[in-house]
Amino acid sequence: GTESKQKLGERVITAKTKLTADVQRERARFEYLQQHSEETLESILKSVRASFETCSPFLESTLLIAWMYDAAACEEIVLSACTKALKAPIDKAEYEWFRQYVFGSSFWFLKSCKDDQTFLYQDLLRIARTMSSHIVQDMDGIYDHLQTHTKWPQLQAIENVTLIARQDHESVGLLQEDGIRRMLERKED
Repeated sequence: GTESKQKLGERVITAKTKLTADVQRERARFEYLQQHSEETLESILKSVRASFETCSPFLESTLLIAWMYDAAACEEIVLSACTKALKAPIDKAEYEWFRQYVFGSSFWFLKSCKDDQTFLYQDLLRIARTMSSHIVQDMDGIYDHLQTHTKWPQLQAIENVTLIARQDHESVGLLQEDGIRRMLERKED
């Protein structure tokens, strides 16, 4: 409840503070490149596009400089990659890249190019809602179809039975490393 909201608020403040400091630092680099090497700025934008199209690592500082050079292009690059990474069926490698390099970035607190009243994280939430609504519709369709099946009452009559209630049960095989086991045992004590 309140504690998690407070922690979330602290993370938001930390991310916004980091973004402000990063933007100030990268603005000097951007202005230098703008005056002395327009080709380098174009190359940076191409590099960012290639990173997002191929789900490759990128430096957030590079993304910020590209953003300063062409915010609308960067917004399209980032949001397109998010749509691709969150579209069903989710590709595990793409999603891991998204989670590791994109999701935790502070650039989500930049203002949207389309509307200076919204932030990029709001666009990300819109994409996630849209992608999940397709999955929910598919699942609802499956459920509706199952209800019309002649054996639906038999399926519903199956009782729920818990065979294994914990992830650290021997037959599951999760959380079996010695260090994790010792830490869990200490927590229990």
